[in-house]
Amino acid sequence: ARLMSGTREILRSQQGLTEHANYHEYCKLLGRLKTNYQLSELVNVENYAEWIQLVAEFTIKSLQSWQWASGSVFYLLGLWGRLVSSMPYLKGDSPSMLESYVPQITEAYITSRLDSVHAIVT
Repeated sequence: ARLMSGTREILRSQQGLTEHANYHEYCKLLGRLKTNYQLSELVNVENYAEWIQLVAEFTIKSLQSWQWASGSVFYLLGLWGRLVSSMPYLKGDSPSMLESYVPQITEAYITSRLDSVHAIVT
């Protein structure tokens, strides 16, 4: 809960994320978050809804900034991959909200790849 709260506050304030090294380490931290917790634990944490929304927005912005964030996006995509692969095992009534964010992230990923090809070709 404290780790999610801390990462949520960083996403809210964007403090330190303009520095590339901090940004990269922050992406690594988010990427490792799911390896330490079950999805059922995450969805039951207070402020999960805000946290997952902020992480989704951060991921989409990172994908859109592919030239600057290309090495860090790997960790964010890993987080989303692990979250999605955990959905069948989610028990209880707490919604994961992944159904609303994952399609947006998928679209941003595909668009970023097409943009990168376009930038290389032109």
